[in-house]
Order: sequence, then C-alpha cells, then structure tokens
Amino acid sequence: MTSKQRVRAALSGAPVDRYPVTSLYHDLYYADHFAELTGLPQWRRGLWRLAPPEEEVELYAQMHAQAPFELLQPQHTAPPRAWRERQELVMRDERPFLHDRETGELVPLEVPTASGHASDYHANETQYVFDRADVNARVQVVPAERQLADGANDYIEAMVARFGAEEYILSGGVIGTLYSCQQYVGLTNLFAMLVEAPELIEYLSQRILERNLETIRRFAAAGGDAVYIDDATATSDMISVAMYERFCLPYIREMVEEIHRLGHQAILIYFGGVADRLEQIVATGAEGLSYEASMKGYVNDTADIAERIGDRMTLFSNIDPVRVIQNGSDRELEAEITRQAEGGRRARGFILSTASPLTPSTPLHRVQHFLALGREQGPSHN
Repeated sequence: MTSKQRVRAALSGAPVDRYPVTSLYHDLYYADHFAELTGLPQWRRGLWRLAPPEEEVELYAQMHAQAPFELLQPQHTAPPRAWRERQELVMRDERPFLHDRETGELVPLEVPTASGHASDYHANETQYVFDRADVNARVQVVPAERQLADGANDYIEAMVARFGAEEYILSGGVIGTLYSCQQYVGLTNLFAMLVEAPELIEYLSQRILERNLETIRRFAAAGGDAVYIDDATATSDMISVAMYERFCLPYIREMVEEIHRLGHQAILIYFGGVADRLEQIVATGAEGLSYEASMKGYVNDTADIAERIGDRMTLFSNIDPVRVIQNGSDRELEAEITRQAEGGRRARGFILSTASPLTPSTPLHRVQHFLALGREQGPSHN
C-alpha cells in the first residue's frame, strides 16, 4: 500500500498492511529541529516560512526524508503573497533580519525563546469583547475565496502537487470554538463566563464557527485528504460533560459536516481527558480521534477507549513524547508501542502516534527509532 492508501484505509476502517505511524503536529518538530534536519542555520527557518512554494516544499522534502511521518502536515497558512514578495534578507552587525522593501520594517530572524521551541505562545488574558457589537467588530470572517487570492494556500498546493499521489496530506486544521474564545475574552475569564455570560460565549462561538468554516473551505480547495479540529480545553480536566455538550459539540458537528461535504476526512485532537465524553465525541461523526497521554488526574487508556468506541471511530495512540520517546530506554519505547498496538486492535482502525508534539530535546535518531518500530506493527501482528 502507498502511505496515502494506508492512512485513508485506517481512518475508514478498511484493512491495512501495517499501522500508519506519525506524530500529529510534526510540523512543530520540523520547526524546532530545522537546523538538524536541513544542515542550515536555525534562523533560516524564518526565510523558509516565506520562501517561494517550490523552494519551501523542497526543504520540506529534505526533512521528510529523514523523519518520514505519515499524514504529512504542510505549513497550512502562507503569509500574503504580496507581503512575501516584498521581503529580503539583510545583515546588521552579522545578525540576520527580514527587510520589508516597501515599509522599511526590520524583523530579526534570530529570536531566542524561553522554552527551546522555535517559537513561544501565550494565551490571551485580556477581555476585548463585552457585547454582540464588540464580537461583530472583532471577529473578522474572511471568505475562503479572498484567502485563496491572497496566496494562503500556496504551500499546501505545492505539497499536494509534490506528494499528493503517494502521501496522505493533512492540509491543515482549525482550533475549536471554545478555546478560540480566549482570544477575545481572556482565558481565565472564559471559564467564568461559561456560567456568568453563556449567551455571549455562544454568540462569540457562532461567529468563530463561521470563520472556521471559511478556513476549512480554503484548506479543502488545495486538494489534500483531511482537516483536523483541535478542540482545546474541551476536556474533562477543564469543563464538564454538560458544558461540552453545550459549548463544543454543536460547533464540532457543524465543522465535521462541512469537512465531509468537501470530500475530506476529519480528525479530532484532544489534549486532555476524554474518557467521560467518548459517546459525545463519537457523535461528532469524525473519522479519527487523537488524545493526550494520561496525566493531571485523568486516564486516557488506549485499550479502554478502543473497546468502548469499537467500530465507530479510528484511534491514534497516545505514546508519551517526554516519558517514553525523549527519556525512555529503547526497551521501554518498544514495549509501549507494542502495548498500544495491542489495545488499538479493538478499534475500527488504528494509527500509531505520540500523544502530543515531539520535544525540542528529542534527537533525530530517537525519532527514527520510533518510526521504525512503529512500522513493524499491524493488525496481523500478535
């Protein structure tokens, strides 16, 4: 089977020669390990993120050759084409900068981070919207056609043209409406507002849904295979099942329906506990479910989830990227892959994957060992 055939079959419950092996969000691994995988200085990643599509996909191919994850994940949103064409590399005191030939703006390409990742992220804690008028003003819904005209799909289209015949392309994804609300009300405020101002959160969520649907339409236009939905903070460690049913499930269902209408498969990602809301997750209609490793008081056990979901959904394994892949011995890694593969056989389909992104401290040889061991697993292996 080609990788494309294998992943599509696994997500639809059809027979496979072996389980696909991946790490969702491995685009972050490529970003963190850009220098290791390409032989270029790490700051060159800043140029890669705005290179002409043929150059961008060529560097991606180099990284993929060394760490060949399945379910390829391109840079899913290219900066506006007109902006990219204005940028040039300049050196100041032997430091690299991007220079905008039109505005004169200089942006440093060497930017240290506290985490060791290629870039850091912090949730918003400021409230910007207080009523429906604020929501309408703040949440901009850009039609897919306009996004396409700006060049947002340039890198996805290059990926599909280069790899689409043989490889399964996870074109991109959107963040669930619940977590996206924090951009406008603040993350801490958000959870209080689920009780104190639920109607405003629902109105805000509906507006974000409209924006997400346009993004999904834009992804699908590139001709890949799937779109993911990262339903962040919609888990047992954050909200109740009743809140999930009110503030998440209706919006997820509508996004999954749109993904399917456009001929793509849908994958849900949950970085938290899911054991108490599996029936609701199944009710979304998505093909695939990825979930976090057990931690913070919740248990996500692959064998248990596979048995409860059965033939209604395909599961991704949740191998701990820190405890097992980064810090575990070769024997521990092999044992965990085998254990998860055994549990996953009870599901409709199964894909070996890490529970969350690989870390900056995980060397290439360790990733390659994970991929090699994973490729030895399949439904016929006992």
